[in-house]
Amino acid sequence: MTSLSSMPVSDTDNLKEKILEENRRVHALEDKLYLKRHPEQTNFFQTRILERTVDGICSRLKNPDAHILDLGCGTGYLFLRLLERGYRVTGLDLSEEMIRVLDQDIPEESRPRARLVVSEVEEFARRDRGEDYDAVLLSALLHHLFDYESVVRKYCEKLKPGGLFLVFFEPLKQEIVSPFRYALHKSLARLDESIYRLEMKCWNISLFEEDYHFSDYQRQFGGIDLVPLEEMLRGSGMEILKIDKYCSRRYGLSAGVATRLLATQNTFNMLAEKT
Repeated sequence: MTSLSSMPVSDTDNLKEKILEENRRVHALEDKLYLKRHPEQTNFFQTRILERTVDGICSRLKNPDAHILDLGCGTGYLFLRLLERGYRVTGLDLSEEMIRVLDQDIPEESRPRARLVVSEVEEFARRDRGEDYDAVLLSALLHHLFDYESVVRKYCEKLKPGGLFLVFFEPLKQEIVSPFRYALHKSLARLDESIYRLEMKCWNISLFEEDYHFSDYQRQFGGIDLVPLEEMLRGSGMEILKIDKYCSRRYGLSAGVATRLLATQNTFNMLAEKT
């Protein structure tokens, strides 16, 4: 990855703006079909991981009136589950279209505890100075950002002492040393992707594969490197509580086989607590 400090300021600003604009554009295209286009987030394997993660967060939040900030809330993947548990939840997303879809799914009785904001995460960090949160969640967000390190530091500051910081469903830099295991991994991935494309074609759901180059910016570098992320969190006064590494695939069976039999790890979740 190119060092940010080695890039001229004008180039850095231009690239950052390009990434933001591409994320706005792509997520406007995905709109209400976002989760249908991404079954890797809703298959039975990932759903079990999601439910365990939500249960883990709730067991650590002692305040029943806890205020949770969901960054990159999308159409409500984490937001709605936590709202169901009775917490106050602020959902933030760059996409007005995604927020509109989520707003339609909020039960009327839960609306007093729900707040939705359309904003870029760094802009929101600058102007949201009035409140510290009991938990900050970043679900499938870091890989969309040009400078995710800065975002992590800024939002660690917004946590109360004892507050939770969750990084969820992020691409993990991995290295498969065994050529045999790597061949099996690639074969399973191709099969999984072929079935997915056929399903999307049957449902007449368009894919925007050529549009993800800038919007999924950190994938160009193989995903997120855990070592500097851990160091950054510890340097921000956080204690790492748990790290889950597993393989995400479009379908649950493929994900289970890749994770348990091939020991592939291309995705991670990380939970930390402010000391």
